[in-house]
Amino acid sequence: MADPLSLADARAAAVALGAAARTPVREVALADAADHVPAHDVRAAGDHPRFDASAMDGYAVRAADTTGAAPADPAVLRLVDEARAGHPADVAVAPGTALRISTGAALPAGADAVVRAEDATERDDAVHVGVAVAPGHDVRATGEDVARGDVVVRAGETLHPGRLALLAGAGVDALHCRRSPTATVVVTGDEVAPGAAELAAGAVRDVNGVAIPALLRAAGIEVLDVVRVGDDRAATMAAFAAARGDLVVSCGGVSVGRHDHVRAALERLGGQEHVGAVALQPGKPTWIGALPRRAAAEDGAVLRPVVALVGNPGAALVTAALFAVPLARAMAGAAPAPVATARLAEETRGDGRRARALRAVLADDGDGGRRVHVLPGQQAHRLASLAAADVLAVLPPSADVLPAGTPVEIVRLPAG
Repeated sequence: MADPLSLADARAAAVALGAAARTPVREVALADAADHVPAHDVRAAGDHPRFDASAMDGYAVRAADTTGAAPADPAVLRLVDEARAGHPADVAVAPGTALRISTGAALPAGADAVVRAEDATERDDAVHVGVAVAPGHDVRATGEDVARGDVVVRAGETLHPGRLALLAGAGVDALHCRRSPTATVVVTGDEVAPGAAELAAGAVRDVNGVAIPALLRAAGIEVLDVVRVGDDRAATMAAFAAARGDLVVSCGGVSVGRHDHVRAALERLGGQEHVGAVALQPGKPTWIGALPRRAAAEDGAVLRPVVALVGNPGAALVTAALFAVPLARAMAGAAPAPVATARLAEETRGDGRRARALRAVLADDGDGGRRVHVLPGQQAHRLASLAAADVLAVLPPSADVLPAGTPVEIVRLPAG
């Protein structure tokens, strides 16, 4: 096994490999673009708002006509028309006149302000305005949010509902995005049995074949196949060689025991090793690299990234979140996620030689900050802490004990 890389270097290598194996670009309708990643900066096709509009129900007026108005001495303006959302007024506002206007309705010509309904009273075909307003009062100005040609979403920014709303408002109905990566998950081990049927002696239930695909799907990765293979080198080679998709994630068989065949299988298939081991607990034997494709992909890619994880499910899910997910997101063109931090709620044991990635729960500390509570049951085979965790607390390899209040990186689960 190669000398372990630091966690930072291993994560950087995974992202770099993903960026080198990006998926092809295609046009995607805005309605179908959630969680996609634009391949280019996207510019507004029009202004938002498209026109000057009322921000309130009330009356469209000339601000100058309300100068000095007060409840005891209102400005009296003749009502001439009405503007509703989707139904602009047919007449302009002339000096001494006003018209009723609804929220979202286009401001009529001649008007430069809106008086709220509660600040005025209608009487005898006139409106008595009890407040003075300035030009622009309660008016949504053309382009005040976005102007035509503005960059509204940057390349690499994942399209969440807020960005989709901005794109829709800016008149964008389709954009060019990278295709979401596809993956095959390979689960190794003679002892692994799928389903809930009665187990043979020494058998264990297939946890990774359920949890790892679920994690990948939560990160926007399409899982094409889950392949199970025993501890046999030829069968392991065949599983990797036949794997479909842009990415292969395997679980188990990656250490250096007599019955661990993943490394040898990848080597014989021409695998390029980028990470041979990581100074991390859990997950030191993690292997990251690429296999040559027998035929080039649709975008001409000739390499298929591989992330080979350890078999213990606690460690497999942790390392999949740290390596497989950011690698796949880089394949989709996503920009690296900003580093998030929180303070340890309790004194926590570290490891002076390597980083630790601990299952944890994030909570507000009551003072506007965030505290992370490390859960019990961190052993690689334990599952209860996986069910309870919403983040990983990543401890640096700097001390054997980190006191409460120490800031540490957090990685959200499910990662994505």
